[in-house]
Amino acid sequence: MYSLKDFPSIIEIQFHNVCNSNCLICPYKKMNYIKEYMDDKLFEKFLSEIDNSNLKRIIPYLNNEPFLEKTYVEKLKKIRHKLPKVEIEISTNVSCLSEQNIKELLNINLTELRLSVFGYYDNTYKKMMPCLNKEIVFKKLNIISKYFKNTKTIVSIVMIDTGDINEEEFKKMELFAKSLGFQFERWGFLDRSKNVEYKSNNFYCNNVCGCEQKRPLERMHILSNGNVILCCQDWSHQTIIGNIRNNTISEIWNSTKYNTFRKMVYSKNVEAPEICKNCKLALTYIDRK
Repeated sequence: MYSLKDFPSIIEIQFHNVCNSNCLICPYKKMNYIKEYMDDKLFEKFLSEIDNSNLKRIIPYLNNEPFLEKTYVEKLKKIRHKLPKVEIEISTNVSCLSEQNIKELLNINLTELRLSVFGYYDNTYKKMMPCLNKEIVFKKLNIISKYFKNTKTIVSIVMIDTGDINEEEFKKMELFAKSLGFQFERWGFLDRSKNVEYKSNNFYCNNVCGCEQKRPLERMHILSNGNVILCCQDWSHQTIIGNIRNNTISEIWNSTKYNTFRKMVYSKNVEAPEICKNCKLALTYIDRK
């Protein structure tokens, strides 16, 4: 049915569950989460368990703005010290980055730094990221370029194609990104498994038989309270599989409960989770042939 390593290849983890931008394309604002920060004891437990040869990449953000946490860069340093060769990917809306943060990131040897900037024109940016200040963010983009332009880190500006933004704006952002020495990414809109109020992909599938991104087979998603969920699209946390406070990463990854969820996603004879049925990235039995 599928092959599975005994440890995740990729771990996505949030050290807090807070964001400050209220993006139009994101479910965050409707979730009404109670602010939660991972305590030091739990972080150290996580750190002690990630030394595994199967782990290729750590993504230390998950449905949040990572730089809202004051100790975030220090945590990144600890991860890099523990795993000097692992890939580290970060995504940020840039608003909370200071020049000091940016300089410190240079020494962490990031693999990818993704910059969410959802509008080139003022009106688009305000519509898409209503709680942020475009002028401040664009100044910080220039500071990032100053330090990262000639490094090995892949730095990219990401825009989302909602269907409401004209081609000229995408082209202007691409030229701007290239002028800073960055890549430009134009991603399609995802309604996050029908969690976004602004727009829908109008997708529902009763015969799910896989995941385009292979998340159940390759990635573990860890929340700030230690809960492990099946996927980053599970914004309402319907699929809690375990908690790293109570069990090790390896125990949860190889648990009966995790394997039950995998069978739900990959077997044509078992009902898939609702978040998968509502997800545009779901595969059907026909897709997998």
